[in-house]
Amino acid sequence: MDINELQKYLEKIDFNALSKDNVKLSEDDAYVGELYNSAIDNISQYNIDVARIKLSRVVKLDPTFEKAKILLDKINSLGSDKSLGDKMKEALDKTEDKDKSKGKKATKEKSGGKVSIKTFFQSLFTRRPSVKKKSAYAAKSKGKMTPLKFIKMQMYIIIGLIVVILILVAAILIMKKKHDDYIAAQPDLGSKITQLTQEKHEQSALYQATVLQYEDRIKRLEDTLNNSDSDTNKYKHQSEILLQQKRLYQGKYLSVSQKYDEALVVLNEIDTAKAEFSDADYAMYNETVAQCKANIAISLYNSGNKLYQDLKYKEAYSNFYDIWQSYPDYDSVKVWEKDNLYSNMVYDAVYKMSKCAFEIGEYNIAIKGYTFVEDSLSEFAKANREGLIYHSAKAYAGIEDYVKAEELFKKVIDEYPASNLAIYAKDGLAAVRKKLGR
Repeated sequence: MDINELQKYLEKIDFNALSKDNVKLSEDDAYVGELYNSAIDNISQYNIDVARIKLSRVVKLDPTFEKAKILLDKINSLGSDKSLGDKMKEALDKTEDKDKSKGKKATKEKSGGKVSIKTFFQSLFTRRPSVKKKSAYAAKSKGKMTPLKFIKMQMYIIIGLIVVILILVAAILIMKKKHDDYIAAQPDLGSKITQLTQEKHEQSALYQATVLQYEDRIKRLEDTLNNSDSDTNKYKHQSEILLQQKRLYQGKYLSVSQKYDEALVVLNEIDTAKAEFSDADYAMYNETVAQCKANIAISLYNSGNKLYQDLKYKEAYSNFYDIWQSYPDYDSVKVWEKDNLYSNMVYDAVYKMSKCAFEIGEYNIAIKGYTFVEDSLSEFAKANREGLIYHSAKAYAGIEDYVKAEELFKKVIDEYPASNLAIYAKDGLAAVRKKLGR
């Protein structure tokens, strides 16, 4: 059999069907299957003689292996006058020499041209598209990287990097100059900050020294009172005045030290009826109390918001409720009127407190909070009127005052028909009317 007949025969072989994954082997004869698979691999590598030997061994060990028998018969029918491996090798060598001689004369080859036998066998066994001579020739025709080209390429890269570095250095120098010019235009800024910090420390030290002075004076008064027959009531009165003064300056000292909770506790111990404060003392007292309450409220508001966002309604309710207790009426909120941001903070705290109260079942407190905010007629109340009415309706439904809830749900629908809350209000209205039997 010549190489053309072998080629036609090999075209008919489905090597996927012969693979070990598709051959059912006897469980007690794994060696036969392993030998068979090895023979298949030899066929795919043109080692026909080796494959014949292995297939003969397989048939001898397992005469019932029909696929092995058929394949062995086919290989034996090809003849054994000369090894098929040698025949194939000679054919491939001749074809390769022929291809090389053609490649020297031609620079291009059309994609529809003939494919060499070697390429055909490679595509047959690997199941991959054949590699065209055009691509092989194109790869050979590309210029090779010479040492000179490599050195030039490296030089271009180095020059590019140097340019980038110079640009970055120039940009840094320009930014530094601008910064220096800015600092030069405001030479007092650093010294002013230092001065303010120093003044704060000095102020704190001054109040602390004043507290110590009052403590010393009170102690001396008590010693005098215990060791003399002087007017007891007179010394007690003086001691009481000094005690109130001491508390005032101690509270101020703690406030300057940003210990607002401790400062407020001390200031709340002052009995203004017994203090006999001067106008300056009263001004300092009121200012310090307001400052402490404000900073405590801001801290509570920030932490309350975080808890509210985390859906921790019980903890958030406590924070917001404490703020309301610090500003329980509109007159107390007037402290913030110079800054709408913080007056809105108080009303927002009460609004969120009411929402939290509803979530934890404190419906009456929720109603009081909503009413407090709505009746304030503040900018915050005007901006959130729709929400105040809707949430009040829910709270009234919570205490089973369905008539009031119906009124408020209907108010939202009538006054804000295009809002998202109007959709929920319709559901709420239907629910309360069902409760009322309407």
